[in-house]
Amino acid sequence: MTLLPATSPDAALPALAALLGGGADDLRPLLPQLTAAWLAADGAGVIVLRRTPRADLEVLGGARPGPQQAEVAAALLRAASATGTLLSAYADDTLLPGNTLRTLGWQHAGQYTEWRGPLPTLGTSVPAGLRVLPLAAVSALTVRQDAQGTYADRLGHTLVGDADIVPGAHEADDRVGHIALDGAGRGVGICRAWLDGDTLTVGSPGVHPDLRHTALRHALLRATCDAARLHGAQQLIMQAWGDTPAETQADTDLGLQAVTVTPIYRSRPA
Repeated sequence: MTLLPATSPDAALPALAALLGGGADDLRPLLPQLTAAWLAADGAGVIVLRRTPRADLEVLGGARPGPQQAEVAAALLRAASATGTLLSAYADDTLLPGNTLRTLGWQHAGQYTEWRGPLPTLGTSVPAGLRVLPLAAVSALTVRQDAQGTYADRLGHTLVGDADIVPGAHEADDRVGHIALDGAGRGVGICRAWLDGDTLTVGSPGVHPDLRHTALRHALLRATCDAARLHGAQQLIMQAWGDTPAETQADTDLGLQAVTVTPIYRSRPA
């Protein structure tokens, strides 16, 4: 079996942008996170590997739809897997069909879920010894970074820098989003929020691994929903990456509907 030769991420950027329907300049800020790339012939596909906070590298890109999609995707994935690095990839049938990943021995390891529904009313209390505050009340980047780091082990989450966590980054509404602090003032949980009319959009709350057995996740969600309600929110969109089956069930119990579910697979190192 002849493997496709690797190329530099910089050289592959135009092909990746064309595949994803954007411009190369839009992707250029990602270059420091990109490690390697492979191009198929005649623009049939491209994949680029991206660093994550975990041991895996995330696969970006895939193969164009058509009769040869599975063959091209498999060739690209085999070349990337030959590096011996643990890889993760979203099973998006428009680019990386799940059947191709499974045929190559990749294993289902998580999923991305977009939940939608009426803004829930929760009766959850903040666990003893912790405080939940509006993000607007905490400007220290070290504390915000610690809180954001509670997502680091969750499959599907990407690297985050200071520019991503400063107050109001990416137009987040820090009056509505909330952060959890422990007794020493360290960030141990976070729920970032965006308001658009009567709709609140949040990321599934991040909670420190040592506190995931507590009610902190729903306490953060409660505080964020309560604050959004004061600003006229009635509907919730929650985006979740890598949540556990128990957390997924808890979200279902809130009356939310999973409108988008995209499986995430992991490779077996070569």
